[in-house]
Amino acid sequence: MKGAPVVLAEGEPWKPRWELVVPLACGVLGWELVVLGLLSGGDPPPARAVAALLVKDAALLLGGWVLAVAGVRAYRRRETRPLTSAHKAGLLSTAFLLVLLPVAVGRGLVQRQLATPEALDPGAARSATPSALQDDSRFLCSVANADAGAEDAPADTWGDTAWTALRDALLLQVPVFPLAWLLVHRRVRTALTSARGSAFTSLIWLGTLCLWRASARPAPEAPACPPGIPIRAYAVSAVAADLVLNAEGDHVPQGVRYVLDGAGAGSPGEPLHPLVLRANLGECLRLRFTNRLARESAALHLEGLGGTVGGPARPRAFVPGASLPPGQSLTYVLALPREPEAQGAYLLHDPEEGGDREARGLFGALVLEPAGTRYHDATTGAPHASGEGWEALIEPPGAPAFREWVLIAHAMGPPEVADVRSARGEPLPELDEMAGPFRAGAFGLNYHSHPQFERDEAGPGPRTLPPLRSYRDESVTLRVVHAGNAEPHIPHVHGWREAADEPMGQPHLLMPGGSLSLTAPGQRHPAGDYLVHCHVPNHTTGGERLTWRVIERPASAP
Repeated sequence: MKGAPVVLAEGEPWKPRWELVVPLACGVLGWELVVLGLLSGGDPPPARAVAALLVKDAALLLGGWVLAVAGVRAYRRRETRPLTSAHKAGLLSTAFLLVLLPVAVGRGLVQRQLATPEALDPGAARSATPSALQDDSRFLCSVANADAGAEDAPADTWGDTAWTALRDALLLQVPVFPLAWLLVHRRVRTALTSARGSAFTSLIWLGTLCLWRASARPAPEAPACPPGIPIRAYAVSAVAADLVLNAEGDHVPQGVRYVLDGAGAGSPGEPLHPLVLRANLGECLRLRFTNRLARESAALHLEGLGGTVGGPARPRAFVPGASLPPGQSLTYVLALPREPEAQGAYLLHDPEEGGDREARGLFGALVLEPAGTRYHDATTGAPHASGEGWEALIEPPGAPAFREWVLIAHAMGPPEVADVRSARGEPLPELDEMAGPFRAGAFGLNYHSHPQFERDEAGPGPRTLPPLRSYRDESVTLRVVHAGNAEPHIPHVHGWREAADEPMGQPHLLMPGGSLSLTAPGQRHPAGDYLVHCHVPNHTTGGERLTWRVIERPASAP
């Protein structure tokens, strides 16, 4: 009858053939690569990036299937009952599971016992991608789950390790039954043999298909800039810092900030400013980011510009705000736009974990200048190749030079969250105005905050000179960036002429993550002091205000 099982003659028990070991092992390895593709968004690493793990898993799978087939052959030695293809596949898959589970758990526990924690130098720059791929703390499915042994993956107890091994073993078991059924079903086996000439040739083709997907694409050594365009490179790190906000000694003791690698610590008492980078339109920006915090993860995200990110193993799609454990690094590559409309400042920040680190100072800015622009030191006028710094003299080609300031408006959250303390270490008082309660010192510009409240005693010394100083005859471009708060800011230069052709003196709504550029031509206003502040009353009272002093240029000044 059609479809009836094949009945074997008496004394001829069915036993699995030894050549099944190779296609079964290759099939499970191919399933592992499928899982890897799903977990990596359809973009698995090439074969040479995971070659050692593939070889290890292939060897372990072959050994496991040898034991499984041997066990079924021993079980069927005295059995002469005929079996359907489903029964045969069930025996094979059950035997493989019985071999896989204890070996997977045992090796996982042994690896945990022998593992020695790596002493990580907080100052060492490492790539996150290769450290994950080189992990060897798993048994099977080590390619698809290579991140399990990374520093941020918890495996605190023996039970956690055993459960992880069981999960991997069960994940590998998914394709075993259908694969075994295909290989023992008479009609399927006959079709494969007819199509490729012999059973042995079929095994070769099946093994080749398992590895084709991973080896089809070469692996570049690092994210590359498009050929033929200028390259500008920066190396940036996240570091801990006690952020002193004003001359009274108010500070953020648990502050964090971005710094350029290799930059000096600065003079004692010198005011800190957020990191501001510059690049020209049409360039390719290579931005290497390292987390040098001792215990916290950290991220670097650039609002409004796309790019790629990767380590030495391979680039992958840009992941906004991807956090890195302490000591690890990533390189961001951005082909900057060429359109003049793209000029301006872009927020550089850490939006992870609800913006906690951003509220404590982990933010900065990237300013895009016209193509071919040259930068000069704002104090001496000397050429400044990198253009790093919140203040610079900008010389665009074919246009007048101007002084540029980048001010980043920031907030540290509601009063129960904002940790702003006095010089004596006491929390600054909670204030309340028309917009609700807030912490004094919780609002500022460029790590500067001058809150208005009655102090118990005088500060440690006189106030520092105004951070904003310009000559009356020079043009000034003020770029204001929003960081560290969900509330909008309304930047305004108080005392400036409010006219239709003078945007500097008009209030402007600035939304979170955004920026605006205001330009003031020279010789338009008398010398004197102007207040740069936020029109939201709580923000100004909370400290978001600076003085801008316009002075006449001395005869000896450049």
